[in-house]
Parts: sequence; C-alpha cells; structure tokens
Amino acid sequence: MQKAISILAIFLFITSTGFSQKFEAESATLSGGAIKTALSSASGSFIVEQKGGNLTFNLNFAEEATYNIYIQVASPSGYKANNLIVDGTSITFATNQNSNYIKLKVVSFLKLSAGAHKVEITNSWGWINIDYIEFEKVDPSTQFSINRTLVTPNPTAEAAKLYQFLYDNYGKKIISGVMDMPESNWLKTNTGKSPALVGFDFLFCGRNYSWYDENKPYNEAKALYDKNGIPAFCWHWRDPSRITEEFYTEKTTFDISKISDVNSAEYKAMISDIDYISVMLKKFQDNKIPVIWRPLHEAAGGWFWWGAKGAAPCKKLWQVMFDRMVNHHGLHNLIWVWTREPNDDAWYPGDEYVDIVGRDIYKEGDHSSQILEFNDMNSRYGGKKMVTISESGSFPDVDNLIKDGAGWSWFMPWNGDFTRSAKYNSLDLWKKMFASDYVLTLDEMPNLKTYTATSMILNKINNLHVYPTYFDESINIRSDKLIQTVSVYNQLGIPIKTINPEGGNTVISFAGFPSGMYLVKADDESAVKVFKR
Repeated sequence: MQKAISILAIFLFITSTGFSQKFEAESATLSGGAIKTALSSASGSFIVEQKGGNLTFNLNFAEEATYNIYIQVASPSGYKANNLIVDGTSITFATNQNSNYIKLKVVSFLKLSAGAHKVEITNSWGWINIDYIEFEKVDPSTQFSINRTLVTPNPTAEAAKLYQFLYDNYGKKIISGVMDMPESNWLKTNTGKSPALVGFDFLFCGRNYSWYDENKPYNEAKALYDKNGIPAFCWHWRDPSRITEEFYTEKTTFDISKISDVNSAEYKAMISDIDYISVMLKKFQDNKIPVIWRPLHEAAGGWFWWGAKGAAPCKKLWQVMFDRMVNHHGLHNLIWVWTREPNDDAWYPGDEYVDIVGRDIYKEGDHSSQILEFNDMNSRYGGKKMVTISESGSFPDVDNLIKDGAGWSWFMPWNGDFTRSAKYNSLDLWKKMFASDYVLTLDEMPNLKTYTATSMILNKINNLHVYPTYFDESINIRSDKLIQTVSVYNQLGIPIKTINPEGGNTVISFAGFPSGMYLVKADDESAVKVFKR
C-alpha cells in the first residue's frame, strides 16, 4: 500500500458559481493495486490508474459549506461503475467508454461541516483513470424548485389533494411505508403502529389464475385509503404474449422493441394488458381513490423484460402507457413515479410524463440517510421532482435523515425478511422510526379527502415582512399587527428557536446557526423563507 501523503495537492480557484477546491488523485492514499502514473496533460502531471484498487482522501475544510463534487475521469476500458464514499455514505457513479478525461458530477448539494472528512473512490468494477476530485461551493437555496402540479391534465380532486399533501410534507417529515398488507399488519402487531403508505402489486392480475381474487388489490387499498393511508401500486408485468408466466429477462424472450410496430402481435399484447390494468385502476377513480402508480420499475437494470432492449423501447412504452391510460381510458387519479437506476438518463420518459422519481436501494445493514443518492437525484431532475425511496432493503435511521437533511418523501422496505428480519431492519429500529416526530405513521395522517394546502412554503403572506431574505447574522421582522410568537424552523421543519416580541417589530439573531434555509413563522398564520449565508 502506498504511504499516506501528509499534505494533499490542493488548488483553489473561482468558478461561475463560487470557490472550488481541487485535490489531485495522486495525493490520495492508494491501495489494492491503484497506481500513480505520469501524464503530462493531467492537472498535476500525474493520474491514478484505479485498476482494481481504491483511493482515499483525508480532507479538511476551513468552514461549513455546501458542495457539488466532481471527478475528472477517463474510462478507456469501457463502461464501468464504481463508488464514491463520503464519511461512510456511498453513491455509485458510472463512466462510459471514453479515453479522454471528462469532469463528471457525482454529488450535488452536499453539506459538509468544517473540519476533517474522509472521501474514498472504491472499486465496484475499477479500471478507470482519475485525474482529480473537485469540490465546488454552491448556494443551497437553489436546490429545490418542486413542480406544483401533476403531469396528468385535469387530475381528480383526490389525486390533486394527495399530491398537495406530498408537496407540503416534502423535506419536513418522511412518510413510513411497507410492501403489502400482511407486513403492515405485522408491524401493527409488533410496534403498535401502522405505516402510512402500503405498496401493492398487480402481479397476479389479468392472468386468469383460478386461485387468485382480483378484487383483493382494490379492497385492501380502499380500506387503507379510508383510514387516510396512501396506496402505491407497482406492476411485475408478466410476459404479455402468455408464452410464459415470467417477467425476468432471462426467463422470457418477449420483445419490447415491438412497441414501435403497431401491427405486431407484441404491440397488441402490451396494449391488451395495459387496457386490462386500466379497467382495474378506473375502479379506484370511480370510487374517488388516488393511486401512486409506479410501472416499469428498475428498467435500466435490465433484469425485467421491459428493460431488456435498452432505453428507447422502454421510454416509448412508458409514453404509450401514459397516453393509453390518461387519454384513452380517462385515468386522472394517478401520480406517476419513475424508478431510477444508475446511468439511466437516456431512459427517463421526460418531465411531462413523471410526477415523482423513486430509487430502489438495497444495501444490507446500511441505515445511513443515503444523502448522496438524495442530492444526486434532486440535482439530476433539476430540483423539480420530489424523490423517494420507492423500495428498500435496509432503510435509513431517522437520526441520520435529520442530521443530513435527506428529505426523502417516503421509504418502503420490501416484504418478507426485508421487513421482519433484523438482518435488514430490527424491530427496535421500526419502533424508533414510528416513535419519531419526523416519521409519519397512519394514525398521524391528515384526512386526505378534505386536505388543503399549508402555507409553510410561501415567501410573503398577509401582514408579515421579513428582511433581508439573504442575511449574515440577523433578520428584521415587521408586521402591521401585534405578533405574539415568532418561531424559527430549519429546512426539515424542526423548530429551533422561539421568541415573544414586544409589538409588531423585532430582530432575530442567527449567531452560531449554520448556513442554509430557515422558515420564520409569526403566530400561526404566516411563514417566510430566509437564507443564512
């Protein structure tokens, strides 16, 4: 192993967005076969050939700040996937065939405290060449610009209310979920509480199985919604040709690429199945039940037939399904969720077809906040789409979610051992999650049928005036009427300061508070966003 280098090669420079710090790869501690190689065109005249090894940077930052992280990298041996780990939290990044060096953004809007941090580039495949890693300081107030409306035109009132609730709750609390009603019942028995969201699957529908009651998904989801729970449906879509009963690529030869040939038997089979499921979803709409709808999940993984032929046919199928369900069948009660996989930008159906983006995260025993995944997804979709842990093995510990500011909309571990086994999630952790004010359980949900928007996201309401919006140490508050109480919340909606001003004007000091966004609320009727530099 190469000896640790006590002084890293560091370069400071100014970009269009702010200061950046660049750390040369050859200054990292190298292990596992990674080697330093001279290259005159490289930033520091050297690069690191990762081979099957790893790089470790022990960094120190003078002040707390929010960063984008880039890696200057080449991938001469073809497509590779590797890991960036910051203080123990990891994200997978992919590199396509490229002998030239490109600056790849791997992490977005990561808040790092002043002091020491450990940053690693570890092999999954390895065999990339790394020039340097760069930390670009960014303004955290530019992180979010979430869409206010659904992509479905003229959504049902129920779908609009559910989306409004998700919007209002986003970043303030996380919604607890689980896959399947038996797991929800098991949690109720063993913790005393039920999750607010339950996942369902059309896995057995439309196949004429004599042993299966096709009313079951509707009946269970309706019972959940009647208790103010959220029904979320996926579809393990079995071979539309009926040649097999499989959905895994390796077990069926069904050809999704025929989605572009309207005269093909495959196209007609896919449309027939979409029509069948649409009729089932129409029953929900007729009974005023909104549905979180997550079809064609994990497509870019390639293990399901809908991902077997690459990005273009899968993207086309999503768009055909959307048009068929919305415009032909008149379904306006769906909230459309795309499930992201690494390196799937070409697969994304488009902002006009997607309301929310999910990530299925299966990292055994990992209860970190997955903040790198959260920030990457938020940035990847321009801060416009809420993001969620649509499936998981082990889920994040609530303490880590709050500490890191990872504002996932909901989490939903899969059924069976993923819910019940301590190997993935202990019963003590479930109890801790359900007891936390930051985690919404079924008993804490509002009435979704009558839900109206909160006011916590508005910049100016009624008589409250706060200035300046961007400040260093203090803000001024003015109101045309007497203010009884002023409360300050962090961006997770957690109260951190309360004062009782005398009269309608006051000053609030933020001395010692970290930089970032805060909500200032006067009494119970007004809220303002402010940003500490």
